[in-house]
Order: sequence, then structure tokens, then C-alpha cells
Amino acid sequence: MNKLIINRLNWKIFWFVIFVVIIAPQTAFCQEITLQVGTTTIGLNEDFEVTVTVKDGELKKYSEFPKINGMDKAEIYTSQSINFVNGQVSKTQAVTQRYRASRQGTYFLRPFDMTVNGEKVRHAGASIDVKGKSTTTNPFDSFWGKTENTEYISVKDDAFFAITTNKQNPYTGEGFTITMSFYVAVSNRATLNFYELGEQKAEILKQIRPKNALEENFNIIQPVPEMVKIRGKDYRQYKVYQAVFYSLSPQKISIPAIPFKMVKYDVAVNSQSIFNQMKENIKTYYSEPISITVKELPPHPLKDQVPVGNYILKEQVGSKDLKTGQSVQYQFRIEGEGNLSVIEKPQLPKTANFDFYEPTISEMLRRNNNAVYGTKDFNYYIIPNEPGLYPMKDYFSYIFFNTKKGNYDTLSSNITLSVTGESRKNASIGNADLGSFYDRINEESNSLRSKNEITWEKYGINGIAILLVLVLGLSILVGKKIRQRDLDKQE
Repeated sequence: MNKLIINRLNWKIFWFVIFVVIIAPQTAFCQEITLQVGTTTIGLNEDFEVTVTVKDGELKKYSEFPKINGMDKAEIYTSQSINFVNGQVSKTQAVTQRYRASRQGTYFLRPFDMTVNGEKVRHAGASIDVKGKSTTTNPFDSFWGKTENTEYISVKDDAFFAITTNKQNPYTGEGFTITMSFYVAVSNRATLNFYELGEQKAEILKQIRPKNALEENFNIIQPVPEMVKIRGKDYRQYKVYQAVFYSLSPQKISIPAIPFKMVKYDVAVNSQSIFNQMKENIKTYYSEPISITVKELPPHPLKDQVPVGNYILKEQVGSKDLKTGQSVQYQFRIEGEGNLSVIEKPQLPKTANFDFYEPTISEMLRRNNNAVYGTKDFNYYIIPNEPGLYPMKDYFSYIFFNTKKGNYDTLSSNITLSVTGESRKNASIGNADLGSFYDRINEESNSLRSKNEITWEKYGINGIAILLVLVLGLSILVGKKIRQRDLDKQE
């Protein structure tokens, strides 16, 4: 008997290993994504459905469901199934958005795209006819029992909505982050879903976006849970919106308590039907009001021109030992937290010691830890004209307001160039081809001659001119005699 049990266990382990090693990896790479709509002719008391299905794969991320004019988005629910057919395993996951109409009529779901697991899927749309209330009875009512008198209870939720900022007293031009999130405790037992997220977010942003400020948006499309700890308690944070703002002037920014609606489900306590276990309600959560005071920068002659942030300088040069006339590439990189778009190229002094060519400029941004970081590169070509030792700080420096120190700061080069060779001050004259005039300059006489002095050059030029006139006259005379002879012959 014990051997039989062991053999059965071994076979189960064998098939489990086959599934994990052979079948499961295959299903991960052959996902099939579809978009489907439900019945397009419904009663006023029925819902229209749009469903995203992923077969043989995980439904990890999807974009927002489309909007249908005249119909409200109701609850979203998910489902999952695993089927074994002829030894093959098929796994299907789906998420369904329900829509509800408040009156009879025809509604239109226009063609739309959704991005599912990074893949774009398109649907041709549909026409939805909403009739009077459906009189169709549930065929299972007689078996499961009618549910007209179903009683529901509200499960206490452990969740809240918050609008926060990482800085309450930034300087003018200093970045501060505004984040809008919904938090759900890990211990929460209530079922919650987002309600018309796109529409709500658009309305809220009209109230919380600061005026006279530049915005660097994090472009959150679909909220993804992140684990955070608040006062020692674990929460899942769903970021709905996040952006860094750079105020262009001192101001006070006041964000009032903002309402945010969520779908919260009550649970049936006496229903015998599997179709009426939950009932949705719309619950409104409110954020706490916050205030942000943007401070003016301290006095400075360049107060309205210098960038604001927390920056460091990183530089590179092709070689520190050069010869006059030899070009070298030099990179002046500003790196750190701040609004890199307002950083201009360094202002170089006029000098005959170097030729500085216009830089090529590149910029790279990254968003992390509620802030925007990045680098801005200025790549120069430099040609030295004079020998000597040259500290580059005499040419390359950058003034900015350091938000970490709370004062004005200067980024200065730490590189010194050693230049050898001959001076190139007269290089432009020495390299020019001045022609045969300078080739004969040592052979020509520098004595003055009279304006009226007759020279052999004048005789030669005049003789040639007279000879040309005589040849021309003789040609005309010969031509006339030939024409006259031809006329006499004709007579």
C-alpha cells in the first residue's frame, strides 16, 4: 500500500516537473491578446462590456479602457482560467470594463487602441442599442434561489487618497514635485477599483497645477502598485500623477482638499445566487490640503539669469599637451538635479591665445526618486595660437544658484593645457599666396619715373596697334575688289 502511494506521488512530481520545465516556459512566449465586446443590444438595466483577454501569458499591464459618450464606466473585474486539453495546458486571464447607460438610445463605441503588455491591439468599435428594461429571467434562479431581497454589508476599507510635495519652501527656479496617489494597506479586505480615472485626473489637474511654472511630467499612464511603508505600516501606492514644477517667480501655491472617487464593493450576506455576491458603490476620498511657498533668490547681479539647481562639473579633454595649431576636443558637462533646459553655453572671454569653435550641445534626462536628474554636454574644438601654460578656469566657468548650499556657486575647470610651438599671430599672413607680384619685388627698380617719359614699352604697344589697323584696312579693300569683280562677270 505504501509503495502504491509513493508511486503515485512520484508520477505527480514527474508531471509537475514536465509542466514547469517544458510546458510553462512555452506558454510564456506564445501569448495571444484579444479585444472583445459583449452583447450590443441590451436592456436599460444591463451592462455593456469590453474585455481584454491574454491567452497563454500573464496580463501584467494594460492602458485605459475607451470612453463611450453617454455611458458611464462601471466596475472592472478580472477572471482567470487554466484548462488541460489533450495533455496541453492553456492559461487565460481577462479584465472586463462594464459600461452603463442612464437612458434608452443608440450609443457608439468608436474604433480604439489599447496597449496590453506593451503590445498595441485595435478594435473596430461597435454600435450599442439600449432598449427598455430586460425582462429576461435568470435560468438559474429556480435552482439557486431568487435574490430580490439580498442583503449587503459594507466591508471597512483601509485606504486613503493623498496629494503630496517633496518641498514646501523651494527657491524660484528650483524643482519641486507634486504627486497624486491612492494608497491601499496590505491588510485591506475591501474590494476597490478606480472610477473614471482619466476624467477625474483631468479635472483635478486643473485645480492643482501651479501657475507661472514650467512642468516636467512623469507621464504615468497606468497606475502600478509600489510597496511603501507609512508610520510602520505596509501600503501599496498607486501613483496617478507625478510632475516636477519650476516656478518662474516667487509665489504661494495653495492646493485645497481634493475629492477622489473610487468604486467600493459591498458583500452579500444572505444571497444564494452566485451572480449577486457583490454590489458596487461609489466612495469619495479626500486629500489633505497642502501649501507651497516659493522663495525669492538672494540678491545678485545675475539673479534673473543664472540657473537654479544642484549641479557638479565633469570635464574631459583629448590631450593636455598640445602644439600651436593643433586642435583638441574639450567637453564641459553640467550634471545634477534641476531644469537643464534653461542652462546656456558658457560665456567665453575674447582672447588671441585660442580659437574656440561653437560647441555641439546634447542633453539627457532621467526621472527617479521624485526628481528630475540629467546631464548637459557642451563639446568644443579648441586650437591654441600661443605657447604657454593655460588654466582652463580662466576661460570656462559657470555661475548658478546652488540649492543644496543656499548660495551662488561657480563651476570652474580644473584642467591646465600646456602649449608648445611657434606663435601663430602672423599665421594668416604667412599662409596666404600673394602671387607673382611678391615673387618679382626684389628684381624691380624702386626709382621714380616721369609721367611723360617715353619708354620702349610704349613704342612697342603703339607699333602693334598701328599694324592691326593696317591689316584691317587692307582686308576691307580686298573684299570690295572681289565683290566688284563678281558683279562685272554677271553683266
